[in-house]
Amino acid sequence: MPSKVVEANTTAQTVFSVPYDKIGKIMFIEIDNQATSAITITIQDVFTPFATDETPSPSEQTKDRKVITVGAGSEYHYKTDGYIEILGTCKVVASATDSACKITIGYEFE
Repeated sequence: MPSKVVEANTTAQTVFSVPYDKIGKIMFIEIDNQATSAITITIQDVFTPFATDETPSPSEQTKDRKVITVGAGSEYHYKTDGYIEILGTCKVVASATDSACKITIGYEFE
């Protein structure tokens, strides 16, 4: 199972992009916050819906899939079993930029 580690950043960090004919499933989330303050992490799904007769030119949408606050010096481990689904690009944004906070996301495609 692939996984990616990103550092906490107020600018959205790309974790993975879902192939056209697949759905991304987040299998686990691990956050190691060794920063001196609590940090809130938001996992986002950024996608453009398919065009329809009613909406021939749909615009890009950003949906928050999970929001987690991790205390200073704490760790967070969460096995999701794939219930968090990503349709487009999985991005992570934090309430603060700090290289002492590492976010690991494991995922697979279905």
